[in-house]
Amino acid sequence: MKKFILGLFTCSIILTNFSCSKDDPIAEVDQEEVGGATLVFTPVQAIDQDGQVNYEDVEGAEEIKIVFDGATLLPPVGEHYHLEVGESYRVHLLATDFAGRPTEQTFVSRADQHQAFILGAPTGTLDYKYADVDANGNTVNVGVTGYLTVLEHADTFALRYVMRHLNPGVKEGIRAQDWNNEDYTKFTGDNDLDLKFEIHLTEDGHGH
Repeated sequence: MKKFILGLFTCSIILTNFSCSKDDPIAEVDQEEVGGATLVFTPVQAIDQDGQVNYEDVEGAEEIKIVFDGATLLPPVGEHYHLEVGESYRVHLLATDFAGRPTEQTFVSRADQHQAFILGAPTGTLDYKYADVDANGNTVNVGVTGYLTVLEHADTFALRYVMRHLNPGVKEGIRAQDWNNEDYTKFTGDNDLDLKFEIHLTEDGHGH
């Protein structure tokens, strides 16, 4: 009888352990691990309506796609890109994880932890507006999508797009006007992305 009870007790332990192991959560893949990135610049028309600027698509507009690849996410070697003075562009980040799956919306869904900064342009040459909308239709400042307007000519320079992963509570101290704050590291955290490329702000289609 004792052996029979001991056997039932042992089986109970085995079944309990098996059940627990089935219920263990599978390790979550971090969707912020970026394996590839592309910045897409699409010309748009800026329309000022009573001081409120709206942006509309331009039919037949030619996109500029800057593809960053490899372990260090470098742009194509020797390439630089032209943006026209007086023009506005929708700037959209496309990002994939190491399995090639789209991951840029993860930054928007975690808006309280992320903010993009666009750095390196000569003072007064660019203006930028955040234009992200989360899954609930709320406007959030992240920088996966935004509008860049070219204000003045500038010879070729290195522009940086930095997606910052912020420490808890830091986002509350960042304003929309901080989009080009060269002292962005004061907003403590780490960079999820630091993309660098050469750009030339040209007039009347003239460039090189």
